[in-house]
Amino acid sequence: MELNYKKTAEDITANVGKDNIESVSFCATRLRLIVKNREQIKDENVEKIDGVTGVFYNAGQYQIVLGKNVKPVYDEMIKLGVTAL
Repeated sequence: MELNYKKTAEDITANVGKDNIESVSFCATRLRLIVKNREQIKDENVEKIDGVTGVFYNAGQYQIVLGKNVKPVYDEMIKLGVTAL
């Protein structure tokens, strides 16, 4: 079954907090978010989102592992009004 990219993007945005996201970018397998307040994110909730295989915080970026689904989820986040880096 194909991942619902829009729903995954909506769930990530809701769990991280749209107002908490300064910008979003991506690499080969990870969505990379610059966030205002790392402490308000509950990793266990983000990890439960369909398509997410892991999360971690490194070098000022909240990174969400999505594998091959990262670009379509990124595109949907931009449509939701999240600022691109």
